[in-house]
Amino acid sequence: MNAFRLSLCTLAVAGLTSTQALAQNEPFEASIALGYVGTTGNSETDTYNMEYLMTLVQEMWDHNFKFQALGANEDGIVKAERYYLENKSDFNLDDNHYLYGKFTYRDDRFSGFDYQSSASLGYGRDLINNDTWKLEAFGGVGYRQNNLSVGGTEGETIFTLGESVDWQISDNAALTHSLTAEIGETRTITTFEVGLETNIIGDITTKIAFQARNNSDVPAGAEKTDTQTSVSLVYTF
Repeated sequence: MNAFRLSLCTLAVAGLTSTQALAQNEPFEASIALGYVGTTGNSETDTYNMEYLMTLVQEMWDHNFKFQALGANEDGIVKAERYYLENKSDFNLDDNHYLYGKFTYRDDRFSGFDYQSSASLGYGRDLINNDTWKLEAFGGVGYRQNNLSVGGTEGETIFTLGESVDWQISDNAALTHSLTAEIGETRTITTFEVGLETNIIGDITTKIAFQARNNSDVPAGAEKTDTQTSVSLVYTF
């Protein structure tokens, strides 16, 4: 588990450094969330989760980057190891309409896949955008590749639909929610996320989050739905 722990720290530092270098003269916002649970005694367990988010604004473009990692072991046996990478770049046509390109990559050791990746292009719109609420919806078409753990590669055209909500509840609390679906001929992958952040002091907040991901067609022995509930400390800069 030490290797996994080291990789999280390395990625966090690399992400922070590269973001600051990239965005010296551009409006940007980034955050790093870290969570850990450990037990000793009759059983020894370690669970880590990390999320790195970055938004960079460049003239007509909005770039949104996400990296998530999860690892867990029990008595020296790895029980979970998962990485997720996403980049969505929006080209703003006006204040409410945009075109986008999106790329995702998921590596889950226990999913039955070596990895799954997708790329899509589409159109999005801000339905509500004020100081309290932001609601956006988007849809497009793309391609997904599924590499199976037992060997073999599957590829299919996908239709992508999604929506996200940001609610600024108060000066010290905010709720975020998103729902996306990648609909293909072989399988549909649906991801639901919700998170509540509460300010502690300065740029540090706590985040309670829940994520559910459903894959309509999985290899034998794998579950169709994965869920994750986490409590993390978040530093925003």
